[in-house]
Parts: sequence; C-alpha cells; structure tokens
Amino acid sequence: MIKDYPKRVFCKHAILLSGSLLIPTSLFSNEKVNKLLLGNVTVNGKKISKDSHINLDKETEIITKSDLAIVKNNSNGFLIRPNTTIRFFENKIVELIKGSVHGIFGKQENELRIKTPRGNIGIRGTVTYIEHEESYNRTYVCNCYGETAVYDLNMKKLKTLISKYHSPVIIDKDNKIQSSPYDYPLNHYDDNIANIEKSLNRKPRWELPKGEMIFFAPEKEKVNI
Repeated sequence: MIKDYPKRVFCKHAILLSGSLLIPTSLFSNEKVNKLLLGNVTVNGKKISKDSHINLDKETEIITKSDLAIVKNNSNGFLIRPNTTIRFFENKIVELIKGSVHGIFGKQENELRIKTPRGNIGIRGTVTYIEHEESYNRTYVCNCYGETAVYDLNMKKLKTLISKYHSPVIIDKDNKIQSSPYDYPLNHYDDNIANIEKSLNRKPRWELPKGEMIFFAPEKEKVNI
C-alpha cells in the first residue's frame, strides 16, 4: 500500500474527474476468446489452469482460491483476487458473489450491470474495481477512469462516478452510498491496470497526477505472464 499519499490529495484528484509492462500483446489480440491467462481457478466446480478455454455462454461460476487469476472475456480483462466467486451468463460477467474483481472493460453496446451483495454496478466502458468487504458488510466500488453507475439492490441509482483517476465510494450495510474510508485505492494498482490495458491493445484513459503512476502492486500481486 502507498502510505504517504495524503487523503486530501487523493480526494482532490478524484474530484477533478476523478514496473514494466509484462503481458504480451498477443494474448488479448482475439476479442472473441474466453480464456484463463493466469492462475488456477475452478469453473463450475472443475479445476482448470492457465491457457484453458472457458465456455461463458451458459451460466458459469468462477472461483479463485489462494492465487490471483486473469480471465479474458472478449474485449474485457478481469483481474480476480484470491477467495473470489464471480458469475457469468450469456458471455458476460453478471455478479460478484464474494471477494473482488478488477474489470478492464472495452466499450459496451448496452450498460453491463454487475450484481454485488450490496448493490448493482453499471458499466459502459471503463476500468472499475469492485470488492465486497464481508467484515463490514459493504461493497467498495472504484471508478478508476471512465463512467460507472452505482445502484442499490432495487436498481435505484445512487450515484454516477465520472473520473479520470480513481474515484471510490462504498455501498454500506444499509444500501446507502458513502465516501470511501481509505486514503488509497483499495487492493488495486496502477501498474496492473496499465499492463492489462496494453495487452488489450489499448492505453489507459486516465489523467495521472503529475503524469506519473502512484499506486504500485506489491510483488505478490503484480501481474506477470
């Protein structure tokens, strides 16, 4: 974690529209591929490993254990942290059941809605990090750049996040939106975003404070393929 980034500075950049690249570009070049690129996961109870094709056309549950995983889904890349369960249906992510997922999304024809334990997240083409914090019974959402809509469990819109650098909120146990209690982006990092965007043949569409990345993944969470 970055401990010397003052909360007032972080909030300022969020309000104002708010390592090396290691993944080969060829890994994501085919937009119609659904594939596990990193880690070991179970898919509908069956363990699969790196480079395995994943059929996401039907209802599919992906579970990670103790390792990071990266799944390519068409023009989207998902960095899935340990102890996470996510669900796909008709070739789209539809639910974060537990844990956390960092979605690096291509342009969506229609708003893609992701259910979480405390609310629903609307995506059109952005980078969004979602983590359900079980110990607090709340869901953390960060619009890393782009536009993310936040809804409650009944699909009442709570807020639209539009930013060019990390803009986080939480949906609390009462399904109300609150400011993030953290001085930094929770468990997601600039260098991993840049790595995956490059692999998707895109560049991050952010505005970096002073033109430089600030939040770097610890060694055990760096994306190395």
